[in-house]
Amino acid sequence: MSGHFALLNRLRDGSGMFDFISEEIRKIEAGVRGEDRLVDRLNELRLSGEFRFFSDVCLELGDWKVQIDCLVVTDRCCIVLESKNISGRLYFNEELDEFYKEENGVETPISNPYFQLMRHIRFMKEFLRTTLPQIKVTGAVIMTAKSCRIMQKPTHYPIFKLESMIERVTQMYNSAGETSFSDEELDVVEKFLLEGRSAFVYPPLCEHYRISPGEIRPGVECPGCGVLGMRRVYTTWNCRACGKNDRYAHISAVRDYFWIIDKKITNKEFRRFCMIDSKYAASRMLNSMDLIAHGSGPSRYFKENKKK
Repeated sequence: MSGHFALLNRLRDGSGMFDFISEEIRKIEAGVRGEDRLVDRLNELRLSGEFRFFSDVCLELGDWKVQIDCLVVTDRCCIVLESKNISGRLYFNEELDEFYKEENGVETPISNPYFQLMRHIRFMKEFLRTTLPQIKVTGAVIMTAKSCRIMQKPTHYPIFKLESMIERVTQMYNSAGETSFSDEELDVVEKFLLEGRSAFVYPPLCEHYRISPGEIRPGVECPGCGVLGMRRVYTTWNCRACGKNDRYAHISAVRDYFWIIDKKITNKEFRRFCMIDSKYAASRMLNSMDLIAHGSGPSRYFKENKKK
């Protein structure tokens, strides 16, 4: 989310992507609110056996990486819950595998959440194969928007509104069979999930949205007034707009660069993006930051330290 705000702030005036990125931010914020509502509602869940739930689960198996909104691991089954905060009148066309919403007379096609749910169920079956291969993995799509109406519901997979989620999850649990796993087995699964969690790595936003780096405004942002283009004066940064001085303002500029343009930065790119001339001063600043250096000489570059 912070990267999207940084991108919006650095888009050049008149960029045709401004409204699109603003809408993306709105969707992300709505999605986060929906996931929060889902987790809050899960606090009401009561089952006859032991269970644990985990939110925002990022896992990987080799090159296969997933980000699952919520997992409910019980003594009978593992339930994948995918949160979708979509308002309007919702229609699922099973014959065409299409999903769309109708709002104010306008039909808008949307990526069908069924396929995401099935991918995540397949992933969890594979992920749990070495720890608890006999556990059943199932799941559902939960529509969290208060103003959504499901007008045409699919018959071959579960999709529910948030207010019915507790009862539906309880039904999935009760229909999972009589196989019961011990608390010790669930402890092993929980440990395996926590140890397997990884930070979900997104591509730079310019790559993700196919925005030319030429559309991005360079410069160090003033932490006081937010204006781009602070000047480097000896060992500090000075804002020409408000007069504020800050020795470390370049750190947030490098973070923006990683979010927006590339996951690695060279001395040359650092100088271009922060608008400074001295490669020696740039080298000192890069080496003093908490970054991982690779290579030497002109090919030397720096990457974010993910182990912090």
